[in-house]
Amino acid sequence: MIEHVWLLADAASGDVSYIQHGHPDEEESWKTIGPFAFTVRDHAQEAADNPKFLPEGVVASFAVMEVEASGFVQSIYNGFPPTNTDVFTLDAHVYPLTSGGAEWADSALGHPIWGPLFDANGKGEGIDWLNRVLKQVAHHLDMKMETVDAIGAVNAAVDDVATEVEQTALLIQKHVRIAIRPEPGTIAVDGDEEHHTLSPTARFWLHTNGMGHFNLPELEIRDVPPWFVSAAGAELNGWAAFSLDRGISDGDVLDGGGPVPLKIEASASPDLFWKGAERVCLRLEVTLVLFAAGHKKHGPDGPETVH
Repeated sequence: MIEHVWLLADAASGDVSYIQHGHPDEEESWKTIGPFAFTVRDHAQEAADNPKFLPEGVVASFAVMEVEASGFVQSIYNGFPPTNTDVFTLDAHVYPLTSGGAEWADSALGHPIWGPLFDANGKGEGIDWLNRVLKQVAHHLDMKMETVDAIGAVNAAVDDVATEVEQTALLIQKHVRIAIRPEPGTIAVDGDEEHHTLSPTARFWLHTNGMGHFNLPELEIRDVPPWFVSAAGAELNGWAAFSLDRGISDGDVLDGGGPVPLKIEASASPDLFWKGAERVCLRLEVTLVLFAAGHKKHGPDGPETVH
């Protein structure tokens, strides 16, 4: 699986770059194109040094931004900001996200490829259309569809929040994404090309990506079963917000859990991935599960314990 992709960004602000494209004097129908993503850093740098997508007469300076491939996929679920993005690119491939984008892509490619697909099922609205895009992106990133589906499950959990949220949660939502990776050697798939069934032994590694914006360590949870991926992603987002508010350090013991209280210990991740990425990460592990216990009065058979 390709671990990272590189995006073109504004050299001054560091913001991901988009362009508005259309015929002169028809600004109301212009399409938003971006981000421009690459799986090879050198190709991204070449595009940044020699931008061919700018309108004539526009001068800009670009840099290369490295992002997690899983974070890039999650952005496809979310809709790239601005949320009305019509088309994004990955290497030499064009992927529309709106019906207008499908028309624009077909016009640019000179073939009616995307328009018919987009209109095939309710004008492309909903998860059926998104799956078409995600399957092609996953193939290009050498990413298994079960990993893409797990990213979508986490994304749905993150999006299912109350309208009124604290500033902390807004900051986390803006800057932090959850990366999802299969644990090595645990993925086994049954089924055909359209439907996959994960083995019960499959496990996933979830970690934050973006805590460095706040000079804080990343957080990770390991060996997550497929049916707990959504809950683990939501939990990890919660601890990211907690870390931003109060901080989490190596050796901290945290009180977690819902109906069943937990003790969670944070310790420096020993995974070599973080040394290679030159980032600090804390691993969150459950060390204790607490049950309240009490005693009834003595009966004929002795005390009865209630949990």
